Amino acid sequence: MTVILYHDGVTRPACDCERLRPYSHGQAALIYSSSAHVTRKLALIAGASGLVQCGPGWRLEVNKYGVNKHGVGDTELTSRLGAVSDALRPAEREQVQVVALEADTPLYWQATTLPLWLTRSRTSWFPGAAERLKFVFQPVFDLRSGAVFGHEALMRSSLDDRHFGALDLLAAAPAHGGLHLLDRRARLAAIEQGAARVAAGGRLLINFMPGVIYDPEVCLSSTFTACHQFGVDPQRLIFEAVESDHFPDLEMLGTVLSRYRRGGMQVALDDLGAGRSSLLHLETLRPDFVKLDRSLMLGLAEDDPRIALVGSLIDYAHRLGVRVVVEGLETNFELEVAVSLGADLGQGFGLGRPLGEQDLTGEDRSGQRVRALSGVGEVLT
Repeated sequence: MTVILYHDGVTRPACDCERLRPYSHGQAALIYSSSAHVTRKLALIAGASGLVQCGPGWRLEVNKYGVNKHGVGDTELTSRLGAVSDALRPAEREQVQVVALEADTPLYWQATTLPLWLTRSRTSWFPGAAERLKFVFQPVFDLRSGAVFGHEALMRSSLDDRHFGALDLLAAAPAHGGLHLLDRRARLAAIEQGAARVAAGGRLLINFMPGVIYDPEVCLSSTFTACHQFGVDPQRLIFEAVESDHFPDLEMLGTVLSRYRRGGMQVALDDLGAGRSSLLHLETLRPDFVKLDRSLMLGLAEDDPRIALVGSLIDYAHRLGVRVVVEGLETNFELEVAVSLGADLGQGFGLGRPLGEQDLTGEDRSGQRVRALSGVGEVLT
């Protein structure tokens, strides 16, 4: 068990957001399933896959082990388990459990599904990449005045000569039990790396995963500490709950957002229009901002029926006192629609790409385009 000495001098077990549990990727594993159907399927493919009957399951052992220069699992065991996976349908794979063996001892606490085991083995770069988070910042424009409202912090990482985007990191994290750690490190790194922009009078939009927060009073305390440490005014921060529509505990989500607001921060929900519960979330939680699901604007053309839907969603949010952010703006027509329908804020490659250093010239040009469509208005505060 890993323990940490905290600032109050008390030693406690390390929390999920503070360390990754080490996993063994040895030369042997047990595989089994509680499903009678999948067990029969495994029995049928056992011979061809090199599986040896062992109690209620099968043992798979190899003689070669290693990782390539990138730290990516390139093992015979991974290859053989991959062959087992290929012989199964997706739903069947989820019913197969894999347990690593160490000196013939099953490490039951490491038991996981076959898809997660393969992901963990093939993404052994994740622990190192999670320690090297780097943020780029995409401008968000006031669609009435053309002014830069703030910048969204977008997560990246690199390890040796490999580069990873947010989707790579988020896809790998669950297999390593690392979602809690990744979310915490990302919040703190975004505050640290975005501090200079806030000091210059800007706002920072930071994503977070509400599903990894057990207790807002405890889990978010490091966020407020980071603001104090790096001299960041909490009132210049907007925390966006990502995939909030998939978070079933509406009461808990409200508690998390309330804790941010009590700390002086603003909050946002994403993906309005993506699911059945997104309207309920918006009405119940009344965030400061909501982002439209990017699929509503992607490839928008004249006479597109989505235009009426987008207009209705913007109107509905405004009736609730919620400001609307349209993301994924890539074309002049998409920008024109967003402005004409009354969206408050906009971002996308058509306005400005995520960059490490602020592109003042490019932002000024994009601001001029917005002003040409809307005229000069009051800057949002």
